[in-house]
Amino acid sequence: MAIDLHIHTTHSDGTLTPEAVVDLAREASLTAIAITDHDTVSAVAAATEAAGSEIEVVAGLELSAQGPGDPDVHILGYFVDPAAPGLLRTLTSLRTARTARAVTMVQSLTAAGYRITWQDVLQQAGAGAVGRSHVARALLSNGEVASLEEAFMRLIGARAPFYFAKRSLTLGDAVALVHDAGGAAVLAHPGITGEGSLVALVDEGLDGIEAYHAEHTTSQRAHFAALAKRFGLVATGGSDFHGPGAKGALIGAGECPPRALDSLRERAAARRS
Repeated sequence: MAIDLHIHTTHSDGTLTPEAVVDLAREASLTAIAITDHDTVSAVAAATEAAGSEIEVVAGLELSAQGPGDPDVHILGYFVDPAAPGLLRTLTSLRTARTARAVTMVQSLTAAGYRITWQDVLQQAGAGAVGRSHVARALLSNGEVASLEEAFMRLIGARAPFYFAKRSLTLGDAVALVHDAGGAAVLAHPGITGEGSLVALVDEGLDGIEAYHAEHTTSQRAHFAALAKRFGLVATGGSDFHGPGAKGALIGAGECPPRALDSLRERAAARRS
């Protein structure tokens, strides 16, 4: 049983449609995947339909939160109800804030002489939730940078001149949003974004840690798996797949323990009971 619990599509900053993601998952012999787009659950229905009975598609999402120990904490939600009214209202608000942030970035870049328009960004985003990755892709397409990495490092990364902070939920609000939608909340890639908020998240009712993220080292995986055991959390994993040509691992990477899926399912069911 091979599973991948961290996958993005064109509905946020991935480069493949939900249907194409399912095709790749099928080629990789995966039995279950989680669609975890940023601030949206809109890709879940299409992925589920494409998967049929061959692959289980878990309704998921990825949220940003502001923590005391880490400036940008990411929370993954699993087994959420994609039709939950409260969830949809909050996600709409978050996407609106993302769009406003991207507009400000484009305006600042344009004023500084870079060739980029809002239409360029929308062309990159398509129907997906607009994010910094689409600004970076527009800059690359227009020849303003030589790579996406350069766009982030030199122009729009956290310490770059055209970076603007995005609206983030509090740790408690992010976990509560997932729980109120009937899901289980997991701290994403702590080896990349930090573990300083872990204790605070545990106090808020965190359900798991993404110990087996594809970019975690062997020692990091062991460390976070041990933390999961210590705090009574589910140790999950995933590729954080964004599509061909995007930086990161291939679909199916991460070596997520198969038992994690049922453990998350049980946690989510307990939240709904």
